[in-house]
Amino acid sequence: MAGTPFEYRWCGRVAITRDYLPHLHEPQPGLLVDIGCQGRGVGLQTSMGRAMAQYLVSGDAKALPVPLSPVTPFPLYGLRRLYVNAVVTWYRMTDGGV
Repeated sequence: MAGTPFEYRWCGRVAITRDYLPHLHEPQPGLLVDIGCQGRGVGLQTSMGRAMAQYLVSGDAKALPVPLSPVTPFPLYGLRRLYVNAVVTWYRMTDGGV
C-alpha cells in the first residue's frame, strides 16, 4: 500500500472519564456535549447521536441512554503534560523499555 493516497482521514483524542463511563452534558439549552467513550466512540456514538436528536426534538430526557450531568473540571488538568510524561516514563522503566 506504499504510495497509495488516502481519500479521507479521521482522528481524535480518546476521552477517558474518571468513572470510565460516557458523560452527557447540556451547558446551555439545546447544546449537548457528549464525551467519554473510552475509545469506543464509533459504535457508541451511532446510537447516542440518534438518542440526542430525539431529546433535542422532544425535550424528554428519558430518550437519553445516560443522564445529563454537570460539567466538572478534571483535577490538576493544567499539569497533565507533566504527570502524563511521568507516568509514561515510569511504565517504560518498569517494563524494561528504558
